[in-house]
Amino acid sequence: MKSVIIAIQPYYVFLIIARTMGWNIPQEKTVEVRKDFPTDREWNKTAHIYCSQNRKSFNRIPTQYKPFMEKLLGKVIGKFVCDSIRKGKADNTAQAYCHNNPNETCLTDVELVLYAKHGKPLYFWHISNLEIYGKPKELYDYLNYKKHQKCLKLNCFGAECERCTKNAIIVFPPQSWYYVEE
Repeated sequence: MKSVIIAIQPYYVFLIIARTMGWNIPQEKTVEVRKDFPTDREWNKTAHIYCSQNRKSFNRIPTQYKPFMEKLLGKVIGKFVCDSIRKGKADNTAQAYCHNNPNETCLTDVELVLYAKHGKPLYFWHISNLEIYGKPKELYDYLNYKKHQKCLKLNCFGAECERCTKNAIIVFPPQSWYYVEE
């Protein structure tokens, strides 16, 4: 089965993990917004969270949490089960496409419209069964499923494969998300 790695800016990672960490903050992000979604039938509905290194986003995190969050930058920090994905428009009714709480995305309607650009649809990934890793993982702990499907079918990975020559491991984070094999 395939899972995905999804790149999320540090501030939004903070909003996703805060309650699980026991931090008292007014918002909780339980819906991630994307311009597309996994359609492969082999996707196991698991999304591994890669915390991007975006400094502008990081600076939005309250000061007392920055030392902890700094350790997560550029790492895969946990995973969640995406138990549903809803399609919606990016207009003043966008939040209605979330589940129960209109602020589950922690984005304003204006931010959603700017993200969608030209009225394209958005996909609201519901976050459930969040698990935060005790020790964050590196990208190279995962194999890129999309780029090396032939090698994966032959069960040869990275350094053990003459064709891949260590290219099966992930070196660069996804722009949004991509399929991976653990």
